[in-house]
Amino acid sequence: MQKSDTPAMFSKIASRYDLLNHLLSLNVDRLWRKELVRKAGLSGKAQVLDACTGTADVAIEFAKALPLSTVTGIDRSPGMLRVGQEKIARHNLHDRVSLYEGDVLAIPFGDERFDVVSIAFGLRNLPDYSRGVAEMVRVLKPGGRLLILEFSPPSRGIYLKAYNFYLQNVIPVIGGLVSGSREAYRYLASSIGDFLPRERIVDLMGRAELDRIETKKMAGGIAHILRGERRLT
Repeated sequence: MQKSDTPAMFSKIASRYDLLNHLLSLNVDRLWRKELVRKAGLSGKAQVLDACTGTADVAIEFAKALPLSTVTGIDRSPGMLRVGQEKIARHNLHDRVSLYEGDVLAIPFGDERFDVVSIAFGLRNLPDYSRGVAEMVRVLKPGGRLLILEFSPPSRGIYLKAYNFYLQNVIPVIGGLVSGSREAYRYLASSIGDFLPRERIVDLMGRAELDRIETKKMAGGIAHILRGERRLT
């Protein structure tokens, strides 16, 4: 599957996407998103962009944690956005969370607009990682923060073997049975296994005018939160 085909793929599995995220991660994904919002270090009023927002879990988490904030989410999948809109309505957040169909490689907003840009489990699906990071930095205010939550394979040993077995054998089977699309979960598993190591993401962030880059290992290193601040000059 080509990355250009992923919007249609995600729309196909949108109704089961949240259920499978929680099931396949044993609900740990909820804690990771909460920690992502906490790492933003925000209080009071802020403008937040959640890139590759999917079903808006992170956007909703920001809005709940920051009652004075305004949150915008963009995604290329209409089906995922429809599910996100339903969740926003259930949480009565329609006045503070707005979702738009949009591409992270060409973010439809002007320069230096947001205090925070986040992307959770979406960077690996972009056809061009460098361009995606550069676009997210472009819409950040000077001093604003980019937060990335992504999977990262363990470096070696038995843990790596168990991780690869889970990616190659468990995720496609369970994901396929529950969602009805084994192809989609084969793609998702391969996108995790083939993604950049944490050090390469840090390098991308440094090349894109971000300073004070820090990382936090999650769940023994199968995921990381990366945080950087846009340079003031």
